Amino acid sequence: MKSETFHFEVRDCVNQFVAAFNDVVITRFNNGRSEGDKIHAQFTYAPKQRVLHDLVNKSKHIRLPVISVIKTSVNRDVNRVFNKGYGMYFNKGATEQFPALTSYRISQPVPVNIGLQMTIMTRYGMDMDQIISNFLPYNNPYIIISWKVPGGFISEQDDTNDQEIRTKVLWDGSIPITYPTDLTPDHPARIVATTNFTVEGWLFPKAPAEETQNIMYIDSAVIPVTSVNIDGF
Repeated sequence: MKSETFHFEVRDCVNQFVAAFNDVVITRFNNGRSEGDKIHAQFTYAPKQRVLHDLVNKSKHIRLPVISVIKTSVNRDVNRVFNKGYGMYFNKGATEQFPALTSYRISQPVPVNIGLQMTIMTRYGMDMDQIISNFLPYNNPYIIISWKVPGGFISEQDDTNDQEIRTKVLWDGSIPITYPTDLTPDHPARIVATTNFTVEGWLFPKAPAEETQNIMYIDSAVIPVTSVNIDGF
C-alpha cells in the first residue's frame, strides 16, 4: 500500500456522467404551445449550497434553471466481487503474424459504486418538468458510459493502452420535488428537485513493474504403444 495507485478513475467516471447530462435545453412556449426561445440549463459540479452562495454573492440574483452534481459516496460493490482473484495476463505486442513474447500480469481491480446526487433548481414548474423529461426516459433504469482503462495501468512503461470499459449508471427512480412556501418579499421563489445515481466503476491497483516471459513451446516425447498393462500399477 506504499505504492501510489491513483489513476483518476473516479474523476473519469464523474466527467463521463457530467458529459452525458450536460446538454439539457428548455423551450419557452406561448399560450398556443408553439415554441419560442430555447435556454441551456447551467450545469455545475458543486453542492447546491455552494452554487446558491456563489451565484447570489456575485450577481445578487440566481439565473435559473441550474443543475448541480456532487459525489456523495464511494463503496466497494460486494455483488461484483467473485473472489480475491489473482488477476489476468495481457500479451504485449501480439499481432496476427507474430505472437507476443512477453506478458504483463494485471492485478484484479476493485469494483466500487460511486454515489452521485443531482439537484435541479428552477423558477417555473414547466422548466422542472422539461428538465426531468430530458433525462428520465433514457434512465429506465440505467444508461451506459464508456471510458478507458487508466493509462499506465497495464504497464508503467506503456501508456498506449486503449482497452474500453463500459460502466452502468443506475438511477434510483425517485425525484422528490420541493415547492416554495411562506416566501418573504426578498426571498426568490425556487423549485428544487433532488435525485441520486450510482456509477458502477472500478479502482485499479499499481501497474506491474516487470514483464513475464511467455511459454512459446513445450518439449514432449510421445511413444506409441499397442497396449497398456494396468495390473502393474
